[in-house]
Amino acid sequence: MIPPHASKSLIMIVDDEAENIAFLEELLDQFGFNLVVASNGKETLRLLQDALPDIILLDVLMPEMDGFEVCRQIKANRKTKDIPILFMTALTDPVNKVTGLELGGSDYITKPFQKEEVLTRLKTHFVMRQLQLQLQKARQTLDDEVSFRTRELTKSNEQLKKELIEQKRMEKIFKQAQKMEAISTLSRGIAHDFNNILSIILGYCDLAAMEKMPKSSTIGISLEKIHSAAFRAKELVQHLLTFCRETDQERTHIRITPVLNSVINFMKPDFPPSMELKMDLKEETGTVLADTAKIQQLLLNLCRNAVQAMAGTGGKLTIGLDSIFLDSEQASVYPNMASGHYARIRVQDTGPGMDPEILERIFDPYFTTKEPKEGTGLGLAVAFGIAVSHGGTILVESLPGKGSSFDVLLPLRQTGQDGPDTGQDRDLPRGTGHVMIVDDEESLVEFGKIVLERAGYTVEGYASGTEALEAFEQHPQAYDLIVTDHIMPKLQGLDLARKILQIRHNIPVLLCTGTKSEPLIALAKAAGIIDILQKPIPMKTLVKTINRLLEKH
Repeated sequence: MIPPHASKSLIMIVDDEAENIAFLEELLDQFGFNLVVASNGKETLRLLQDALPDIILLDVLMPEMDGFEVCRQIKANRKTKDIPILFMTALTDPVNKVTGLELGGSDYITKPFQKEEVLTRLKTHFVMRQLQLQLQKARQTLDDEVSFRTRELTKSNEQLKKELIEQKRMEKIFKQAQKMEAISTLSRGIAHDFNNILSIILGYCDLAAMEKMPKSSTIGISLEKIHSAAFRAKELVQHLLTFCRETDQERTHIRITPVLNSVINFMKPDFPPSMELKMDLKEETGTVLADTAKIQQLLLNLCRNAVQAMAGTGGKLTIGLDSIFLDSEQASVYPNMASGHYARIRVQDTGPGMDPEILERIFDPYFTTKEPKEGTGLGLAVAFGIAVSHGGTILVESLPGKGSSFDVLLPLRQTGQDGPDTGQDRDLPRGTGHVMIVDDEESLVEFGKIVLERAGYTVEGYASGTEALEAFEQHPQAYDLIVTDHIMPKLQGLDLARKILQIRHNIPVLLCTGTKSEPLIALAKAAGIIDILQKPIPMKTLVKTINRLLEKH
């Protein structure tokens, strides 16, 4: 009658009469049940702390604590509330039976015991208990599976969200790259034509400045102003090309003050009226070996960052310049710096300042505290990268409510100043030889002939690469040097140089271009071109370069 796996189950017998316990032990022991016995309610509750039986046979009438109270406490305990309780009683009053069932009892066994009744009721509740346990186990397994699937689905959703965000980010980058490519293409075309125009303006300005006239005359002053404006236009083109990564600037010895002035002049038209601009420039003691465009970009990024920090509230932007000396101990704090004299450029604002947590991350790429359309998170990272690439660094001090101060340190060098040639030295270098000039801009060909003939050269000029090649093929030994533009219709400068050098491999060829870059330099070197000059070319630079190349040949 009892299932074969009953021997694995534990039954608790609770009765204050030894005869009843003995009867039940003898009856149940033959079926292999594990039994635990208690003689009163307190002992029952104590034993339940150590082991949980599958069924409890509980006498109703017991001294001190009756079976109903024991049942109440068992059902009140979260650990024992699900154990089936079978009351054992001689009471036949329906009220007593209802009370037991209301307290959570499962059934009654009538005293005196009838063997068949005891076994039948035990079998029924034993099977029900086993089914209940299996159901609980299945429910727990289902809950675990649901929980696992939910976690997996959550992870999948999070991954999908990340992929969608990344896809949108890549789409944005791709669109930005397309815009940059369009700007780059436009810039190359503008640079070629605009540099040709600037070459004519600067060239004739220099040529006119070489005429004998008082420096204080209206013509002399006007020429100097024209030259200065044209030189700024030349730098503007270089900035545009650098921004589009179409040119690699060569580092020269520059003074910081003119660079700062150019940055301030660039910012002034859009400088907010609610802000004050203060300059505090000390006398410089040397020059910096630097890429002018990159230093301008660095300073622009810092100044714009300061202006944005004060947006809405106004304030004061202070730009300072002085020099400091770092000893070996001070320089050792920065991995790329050595002891020596440094130019210190300070960009200081009276904005809201920064918390230490933000201060630690301001040079991280793509980190920004601005709104999405107000910044890319690259301005300060690019500025720091430029400073480090020049052997310097950027130091920052900032406190909430106290504004921010950025110190750019760049190594100073004791050397001469590079700058625009305003024609103060009115004598051109002299030279001799037969030079061919090739440029699709006829005005540049005409100007080149005037300058080089004035310097002592015999000059032939051509506005077409094909015409120049035909002339060279007829008299290849007649020329000492070729000066050719790069971007020309039909036959470009590189191709013209290759064809000329195939005819006469030892003739020096000088390439002129508005977009000098490392790839172009490599191609020119491979073609056998001896040197490259970037337009617009000061006429003295052109004559000195030709003199130098002819001296080597």
